[in-house]
Amino acid sequence: MADPIAATARLVSLRRRARRVLWWERAWPALRWSLLLAAFYGLASLARIPQSLPDWLHTLFELLVLGTALWLGVKGLRSIPQPTEAQVDRRIERDSHLAYQPLLTLADRPAYAGNGEQAAIWAQHVHRVVASLGPLKVGFPKPETTTGEKLGLASVTVALAAAVALSGPHSLSRLHSGFVPGVDDDSVPLPSVQAWIDRPSYAPGAPVFLSQTQQAKPVTVPQGAILNATITGANGRPVLRGATSLSHDRLDEKSWSEKATLQQTGTITLSSRGRTLGFWRVTVEPDLPPVVSWDGKPAPQKDDWRTSLPWHVKQSYGVASLDAEIRLPGISKGRMLRVPIPLDGHPKDAKGEARPDLSSDPFAGMDVEGRLHATSVSGRESLSDPIRFHLGARKFTDPLARAIVSLRRRLMLGQERPQQAADELKLLTQTTTVHPVLAPLGLDIASLQHDAPEGSAEQVPGQLWALALYLDDLRRDGPEIADAAAAVRAAQQSVQQQLDHMRELGEKGHSLAEQEELQRRTKDLKDALNRRMQLLFQKAAQSGIMMPQSGTSSADPWSDQMQRLQNDASQGHGDEALRKLQQMEDMAEHMRQATPEDLKALAAQMKAQEEARAQRAALHDLVHRETMLLDHAQARLSAARKAALPPDQQDGHEDISQMSTADLMRQLGMQPPPDMEQATPAKPAAPTDPATVASQSPERRTDHAFQRALERIDNILGRRVKDLTGKPATAFDKAKADMQDARKALADRHDDEAATAEQKVLADLSEAGKQMRQNQKSGGSGQGKGGSLSFIPSMGSGGSGQQQHGAAGQQGDGGDQPDAGDDDDGDEDRKDQDPLGRKLGEGQNGKDSDAHIPDRNARDRARDIERELRRRASDRTRPQSELDYLERLLKSF
Repeated sequence: MADPIAATARLVSLRRRARRVLWWERAWPALRWSLLLAAFYGLASLARIPQSLPDWLHTLFELLVLGTALWLGVKGLRSIPQPTEAQVDRRIERDSHLAYQPLLTLADRPAYAGNGEQAAIWAQHVHRVVASLGPLKVGFPKPETTTGEKLGLASVTVALAAAVALSGPHSLSRLHSGFVPGVDDDSVPLPSVQAWIDRPSYAPGAPVFLSQTQQAKPVTVPQGAILNATITGANGRPVLRGATSLSHDRLDEKSWSEKATLQQTGTITLSSRGRTLGFWRVTVEPDLPPVVSWDGKPAPQKDDWRTSLPWHVKQSYGVASLDAEIRLPGISKGRMLRVPIPLDGHPKDAKGEARPDLSSDPFAGMDVEGRLHATSVSGRESLSDPIRFHLGARKFTDPLARAIVSLRRRLMLGQERPQQAADELKLLTQTTTVHPVLAPLGLDIASLQHDAPEGSAEQVPGQLWALALYLDDLRRDGPEIADAAAAVRAAQQSVQQQLDHMRELGEKGHSLAEQEELQRRTKDLKDALNRRMQLLFQKAAQSGIMMPQSGTSSADPWSDQMQRLQNDASQGHGDEALRKLQQMEDMAEHMRQATPEDLKALAAQMKAQEEARAQRAALHDLVHRETMLLDHAQARLSAARKAALPPDQQDGHEDISQMSTADLMRQLGMQPPPDMEQATPAKPAAPTDPATVASQSPERRTDHAFQRALERIDNILGRRVKDLTGKPATAFDKAKADMQDARKALADRHDDEAATAEQKVLADLSEAGKQMRQNQKSGGSGQGKGGSLSFIPSMGSGGSGQQQHGAAGQQGDGGDQPDAGDDDDGDEDRKDQDPLGRKLGEGQNGKDSDAHIPDRNARDRARDIERELRRRASDRTRPQSELDYLERLLKSF
């Protein structure tokens, strides 16, 4: 017999389950209409009926149908009665197949319940009945349905199955779009998207076009890039996620335009009506502020008043401007000097050394604190760490000039009131009797009075500075040179004012009137500089120094400089024009500071450059004459071979199929690589006609003697180059050895060997020209220990004050500049350039050879050679090195 306690617990559990089964059986009549409406809406969704309606009508229809179904269901469920205990027991007895309703015993009560003995007997009886029930169970709900209901249920099920079968893989998406208004299913054509990313203005480049499908790799763009998307065929407004939207425009009924900015790395999703139109992963490179730092400690230049400002700046997209902010240490709100540092374009990583002339600033000669301020092309700014250094200052030898400079500093720094400065100037006028000095001092005193015109006091510092420079020149060089130097400074200031004025006017500054005014002022500056140079040469002559000609191509050395300055100003390149003006100011200042030792060095340099020009002319003539010998040898060789051919082949064309690849290269004017020369099997020389060779002997003897003369010229030229630069040009020795081989071949009547040797001579002379130029530019052209001097433009140096412009990733070079460079080097460099300024070649390749390829049937012959090269490239039995070279060569056709 089973445990009565366990049987009782199992009976309680079965009663709960039977109660739920009875509830579900009674819920069917209450839910059947709701389920029917839901099935009807599902069928309509599979048939895309709600989706074909406007979104608002779709929503209204869905609310009406599903709302009604919900209302009927809730109403029916509320009306369902709860099953009684008797109904629950009868369901258990029926599903368990129990006879005589034994569970009624559990609900019965004894007639004499108050009798304790009878109550015990009845409890024992109930436990025995429960224990004897055996296994009990409750079946699944079985609602009572009529035949019509069963047919209707089967019809709805068949209809749903048919609709799902017809919809195929789009069934779920159709149901989703039917129950969610504003969403399209998969069977609707996907709108077309054209998306691209425009790079920001600070990082120019080609747009990045995006595919409508998911990108395999992330797209890398700069921060601030603009995403543009044009959507065509969309029935609803697109939604862009992952980017900051800038604008949203509707182009027509089904076309939209989206624009957004990209600020951070992430995933960009473009969707419309619940479907993804585009999915892109974007990596955004942040636009960080520039990294700017001092590349060393600033310090005054040795024996110079300029201050060296070494700098280093780096930014991923380029630096737009760089300047140094200089102030007195410990004073954050006092006067600040801002010094612009020129850059070569917009470098991404540059370092250099600026050497500005800050001697006219009141901070000159003081310990200051400076930091660098950089601005990127995107507008981001950053400052370097501050550093303390000493600012360079001019050394004045005249006591009155030193007193004026000291008073000027106190006045500009606010350490002295204008009236006190005027009183001091009155005292200084009593220390001199020089009339050219008294008049400016009186004007400055009047400008500092209380009743002076407004703005006149602002001009006093500049006038005092010019007066101090004049006094120093007057004491050292006399009145004539001092007047000339003052005229140069006045003309320079006039040109500076005109350049600033034109830059402020913008486009209006390029008018004819403004350009004529600039031309007039630059002419005054040129005349003043020529006058100062004449006095310089007179001073040299008085010291017994003979100055050679400067070698400039124009009547005076300043014309080219002035013309370039005017061109830059007229084209709107104000910064470049100011840089050229600064170069001329540096030259004028070096003329002012020139000593007899400087004049001697300048004379030696000019003489050395004249010698260098003569050597280059001699080399050019040597190459020209060696080329003539090569032409003679090739002409004789061609005539002898042609005479040896049969009459039917004497048409002047060699069979290119029998030529080596290296010979084909030479026919095209190309130099074959050395490994190809070795890889090409040697072929027997073409036969020559002995009679023709014998008849060419007189010309061959003449060329032999001529070659010997050229050998001696080569030897002399090599020694002169070594004497001038102090460095040997080994290519001259190689040319001498090859000339000897050419003479030997001419003596032996071997024109083919002579032509080969003469080609080697031309290559050696070309290399010699390169070595000669490198040696001359490395400081060996008589420049002396101090390097080149920038007294006049033809002398090549930008002067000690030439600012160095940094280029990306390399040290800025403050050496020779094209605008102030050696006329010889500059002219030669310019001759090696095409009209657009592009180099035609290095060294003397472009101009030291008069050899040429005959142009008779040149195009037809080049076409034949191309076909032969392609035939050889298709022969895979050739060496791999030759095949690789042929493939690289054919890319040019």
